[in-house]
Formats: sequence, C-alpha cells, structure tokens
Amino acid sequence: MRYANCGHLAALLLRGDDTLVRLDSTCTVLGLFHEWNCSIAECRLHSGDTLALYTDGVTEAFNSAEEEFGEQRLIEALRRHRALAPRDLLAAIVNEVQRFSPGEQYDDITLIIAKCIGQDQQPLLRF
Repeated sequence: MRYANCGHLAALLLRGDDTLVRLDSTCTVLGLFHEWNCSIAECRLHSGDTLALYTDGVTEAFNSAEEEFGEQRLIEALRRHRALAPRDLLAAIVNEVQRFSPGEQYDDITLIIAKCIGQDQQPLLRF
C-alpha cells in the first residue's frame, strides 16, 4: 500500500499477529507553505491486517472527567473487536467513543476501517 499523510494523525495498522504499526506523517500539512514537497511511504499489507484511519474527533472525545478517549483506547478497542467484519468493527468503536463521551459532540467522529483479506500475493482491502 502506498500512502501520504500530510500532518494528520497516524493511521493504525493492526497486524494479524497483533503487532501495531503507526503510519506516521510523511510531510507537513498541505496548503500552509508556498514550497511543499510530500514523500510517499509504502507498507506491505498481509491477510488478517486491519487498517484504521480516523480524525481527532475520535481520540479527542472527552468524558465527564475531562479525559480524552485517546489513541490507546482506540488501539485497545481495535484489538478487542478485531474479529468483527469492518462495518461491525467500525460501529463497535464509534459506540465505545459515544459511551465514553455521552455529552454533546464537539467535533466530527470520522473513522474508516479496512481489513486485508485474501492471499498475501494479492491481498484485497474490504471496507
């Protein structure tokens, strides 16, 4: 998989063996500088891998004690529900965020989940 991350939160790649790979930024944010160059990174996907792309509305959702949901809770939720189909995994995580932060939502909660299926020679992403 080839990707560019222009200053956003790192995508999370949960491998089939439960190791976690953070797909960090490959350059600074788009549109702030007159001169801008972005590198492209590559990552090999394997059958059983789960990819999570998300906005800060997921990790910065606050509870009544003013604690953030945070990346660690997101990772734990990914691991806990990893056996679910992508659509169900997405719903389970959004449900956890909303239970954690039941008050008024102040930011978008955007989450994309994809699972790699098939043989390692020709993996497919299922969203």
